Amino acid sequence: MTPRVIFVCSNKGGAGKTTFARALLELLRCEGHEVAAYDADGRVGQLYQHEGTRDVEGKLLAQQDPLVGCACFDIREDDERDLLLNALSGTPQILLFDLPGGVVGELGKVMDHGLVPNALLSAYRRWGYAVTMVFVMTPIQASIRTVRQSIENFGDQVDYVAVKNLAFGAEDSFVLFDGCHHQGLQLPVSESKRALQAQGGVLMTMPALDARSYALLDVYSVSYMDAADGLGRARSMPIADQERIGAWVQDFKRRMTPARRLLGFLPEPERLSEEETR
Repeated sequence: MTPRVIFVCSNKGGAGKTTFARALLELLRCEGHEVAAYDADGRVGQLYQHEGTRDVEGKLLAQQDPLVGCACFDIREDDERDLLLNALSGTPQILLFDLPGGVVGELGKVMDHGLVPNALLSAYRRWGYAVTMVFVMTPIQASIRTVRQSIENFGDQVDYVAVKNLAFGAEDSFVLFDGCHHQGLQLPVSESKRALQAQGGVLMTMPALDARSYALLDVYSVSYMDAADGLGRARSMPIADQERIGAWVQDFKRRMTPARRLLGFLPEPERLSEEETR
C-alpha cells in the first residue's frame, strides 16, 4: 500500500469529524496499520483528548507518541504548522490529521502563500505519500459547498471521501447534496456531488451513535474499542452501552468499505465461495 496522509475536515466545528477520525484511527490500528495521529486544534482538540495516551490515573500524558496515542499542535500558529511536514520523520505508513472546523485554508500557509497548498502536496508526493481529504458533512448548504470548493482548489492532487453524518438525519435528508424530486420539492444534484463523482471520490455514511452511550465514552475516558470489548475503565460501563457502541463500530466499519483504499486500509480479503473452500 502507498503511504498516505489523511486530513479529516469540515466547514465548522460540531459536524462530527472527530467522531469519524476517532473511529478511523482505532480501526486502522486494530487492523495492524502504523498510524501517526495528530490533532491540529492543540490541547483542546477532541482527538487528542479521546485518543491521547493516559497514565494509570486517567490523566493525559504531556508527551505523546503519535504512533501510540495522539500528539497535538495548533495549525493556526506559524511556528507549529510545520509539523504537517515534520511528521514525515520516520516515514510512518499513515499520517492522520484531525483539522479544526473551517481551517483547510491553513494548509496553504506551510510553504505557499494562499489557500491552495500546492507546495505542501508536492512535498508529500516527493516523500512517496498519497493524500486523502475527508469531508464530514451535515445537510446544510455551507457544509456541502465546502466539498466543491476544496475539489476546485485541490483538483486531482488528492483523493476525496465525503461522509454524510447520519446523526443529523437520515441519508435521504441530504437533499442539498443529492438533489430531490419528491412531493413538490425539486432540487438538482449539487455541484459538490458532481465534482466528487468527476474526481473519482467516494461517498459514504457515518451511522448515528446513541447520545447517552457517546457521552459515557467521555465519562469513562475510553476508546470505542475498549468500550465495545469492556476493557480497562470500560468494565464499569453499563453493558447495554457497551453493546450499543460495539454495534456502532461494526456498522461504521461496514459503511466504510467503499472508501477503504482511500483511507489507508489494505483491501479486505475476498470471501471464498462454498465450493472453493471444499
